[in-house]
Amino acid sequence: MIETTETMTTRDGVELVSTLWRPAESGRFPVLLSRTPYGRGLEGPGFHLDVPRLVAAGYAVAAQDVRGTGASQGALRFISGEAADGYDAVRWAATAPWSDGNVGMYGDSYLAITQLLAAQERPAGLRAIAPHVSPGGLYECVYQPGGIPNLNVILTISAMVLATGELDRRISLGTATQEDKDRYLAAIGLPEQFGERIQELSERLPLSDQPLLADLVPFYGAWLDHPDPLAPIWRDGIVDHAAIEVPALVSTGWHDYFLGASIGHYERLRGESRLIVGPWTHFTHDRGIFGRDYGDHASQDAVDWTGVHLDWFGHWLRGEPARDRTKVKIFVMGDDAWRDEADWPLARARRVPYHLGFDGVLSPEPVTGGSAEFVADPGDPVPTLGGAVMTFEGFGPLDQRPLDGRDDVLRHLSEPLPARVEVTGEVELVARVSSTAASADVTAKLIDVHPDGRAELLIDGIARVDGLEPGEVREVTVRLGTTSNAFLPGHRIRLDVAGSNFPRFGRNLDKGTTTLHAPSYVVLPTIP
Repeated sequence: MIETTETMTTRDGVELVSTLWRPAESGRFPVLLSRTPYGRGLEGPGFHLDVPRLVAAGYAVAAQDVRGTGASQGALRFISGEAADGYDAVRWAATAPWSDGNVGMYGDSYLAITQLLAAQERPAGLRAIAPHVSPGGLYECVYQPGGIPNLNVILTISAMVLATGELDRRISLGTATQEDKDRYLAAIGLPEQFGERIQELSERLPLSDQPLLADLVPFYGAWLDHPDPLAPIWRDGIVDHAAIEVPALVSTGWHDYFLGASIGHYERLRGESRLIVGPWTHFTHDRGIFGRDYGDHASQDAVDWTGVHLDWFGHWLRGEPARDRTKVKIFVMGDDAWRDEADWPLARARRVPYHLGFDGVLSPEPVTGGSAEFVADPGDPVPTLGGAVMTFEGFGPLDQRPLDGRDDVLRHLSEPLPARVEVTGEVELVARVSSTAASADVTAKLIDVHPDGRAELLIDGIARVDGLEPGEVREVTVRLGTTSNAFLPGHRIRLDVAGSNFPRFGRNLDKGTTTLHAPSYVVLPTIP
């Protein structure tokens, strides 16, 4: 294949730089375009496809530095400006001399949302997109509903990815040196002490006060100062699904922190779009995650991820017959097997309430009375252990037993199951709470307890209750997220309730005792 560097100019005069790989023979080819702030090399973050194989199949593949990153001019606006730039980039790719006028877009995470934002502008030539692990928009990158910061995600991205990328850019421009970068890396503890340093940065108050990021990621402080989703700062980072006409191959993982957003994209797009969900995290797509092995068929290599995309783009860019037209393909954990579905959510799912007994029992039988309480102390929050987090020390389905000694967590456990129980869909906790504080957080975790005692985390969530009066009991819904897990015979279903999960979620600074009242129950979408 031939590799060249290509430059285009946006409507406002900014030059954006791409690396282009195309077949060695002369001609015009359909184009696969990705737009990235993370570096445009063959092994750049967010690609996960075999580029030489794409080129061998007859595609021109372009990886573009978004504005203000790599070799591209301008200032990075982090999602906010990607709709207009994405439109211009697609038009450039569709009209280039090596292009046959048909463009597809692909890539993970930031590269995924750039596809959606470009698609809503309806550029001529764009035929299909394939967003993997995509955020829902700029606000959803930073906050949970209710203005609770996704602190572990956005602080880690800013400190480790955006700041180091900006330093690399400045070094290339001659405005910074390698010594400047080395000092920064030492300040954030990379690589050995990064987890500890992020924990320290998470504890700073106010959250927007991060001197290490003030110069390198200047918009970080503004993000943390605007928890209102209607604030103007978020306006240009919203995906307009109704404006998107091209089909999307939406994919994600059950342990990805943008899982809900990706599923939301599929549900809003419908039409010819498809959904694939594997047992993956945001970064890892292998068969195993920290000791949990999902089997031979679980990894992206096993499903031939590049082949899946070649089939998708071959159909939409070249008019080739699609080998796989399955609407929805999910990996059912527990069974550790792929399954095809007609659509999402599954129409046959039954919403079964499991009631929280205050003797630590979780049961389908109603609980009419009783209560239990836990202390929520911002000075000693329940530490995050696994889940949909951005950390390299432990993520995904981690064993929760190291937290068993804490008395600020209410644990509710079913009897050993006599038969398989499959939970596939969105899980919610409906909790009736009161608190000695005016503001209280309620966190919840759904856990699969194995016969050997392993307490495997599946999903977790948080809700904040503000304006509580003394003695007031209020109903709150905690959206834990979406999963597909078969609880096998002999396993137990467990639900943990607490007042914090830090640093996955920013702390509530009100200290108090929260009381959980009956009836409180978790709704499990159960497959007959």
